[in-house]
Amino acid sequence: MAPKPVKKKTIGFIGLGLMGRAFSQNLLADGHAVVGTDPAADARRKFQRLGGRPLGSPREVAEAADILFISVPNSKISLQTSQGKDGYLAFSPGKAPGAVLDTTTSDPADSRKHAALCGRKGVSYLDASVSGNSAFAARREGTFLVGGDKKAYLKVEPLLASLLSDCVYCGASGMGASMKVAVNYLTSMGRCVIAETLRLGLRSGFKREFFLEALLRSRAGGWRQLRDMGPRMIRQDFSNPASTVDVLAKDIQLGLTLGARVGAQTPIGRAGLPLYKECQKAGHGGLDSTALYLAYVDREKKKGRRGK
Repeated sequence: MAPKPVKKKTIGFIGLGLMGRAFSQNLLADGHAVVGTDPAADARRKFQRLGGRPLGSPREVAEAADILFISVPNSKISLQTSQGKDGYLAFSPGKAPGAVLDTTTSDPADSRKHAALCGRKGVSYLDASVSGNSAFAARREGTFLVGGDKKAYLKVEPLLASLLSDCVYCGASGMGASMKVAVNYLTSMGRCVIAETLRLGLRSGFKREFFLEALLRSRAGGWRQLRDMGPRMIRQDFSNPASTVDVLAKDIQLGLTLGARVGAQTPIGRAGLPLYKECQKAGHGGLDSTALYLAYVDREKKKGRRGK
């Protein structure tokens, strides 16, 4: 079945970082007008070079937009963008956006608070979390994991489907965020498993490329994360991050917080989080998340073994 045509709209973005710009570029290519704001002047300049129109505050973006996206570092910041005289919920009468789509990786409890704030202003809020990084989003690959009112979701589904390759409606407010936390928890643990396995093989005496190739030809080789992350770890190529150690450390902590809240057992996560923290403490937080590998190398060096 052919996708439904999407009526051209003015789309607003609060947050013009990697993800916000990836979506904006594709929306502009599709013929939408795009407005946005970001506290960072460099982000605003890059957005303007794409063809977007930077504005001064979340309120201005909300008043100019038919649909408002939020794409900021965490859900506390996302909540803050709604508040105060320049917050997006301070819009003038008759100038409310048709819906707010929050792509931020959020604590589900914050998503529910956010939905309640919007509800009091008569605005539909959806936690439209994204499975996939900005590089995937630029290629229109990935999945929206959406929570909130289903009628509101159905109205924006064609727009979401034009931006990513899949959309999953997960249930009430906070459920999209909960699904994203679970997905990211899995991927953050995956990096630990890959790094640990690579160090095990190299410490056993295998050559780097040979060991990776053998893994990829084994039954484990169908694991996409191993195929994507293994080569970067083996080469220790951690520049040009798609997602940083800092981001994954936040993600695993969100998973542990959710686990404690719902009574789930999380021993693997509790074992993995210190590795991320050690990586951050060593100054690797801004590197690609595959730099978690360095936590294993650093531990080996501290024990007097020669890292390979």
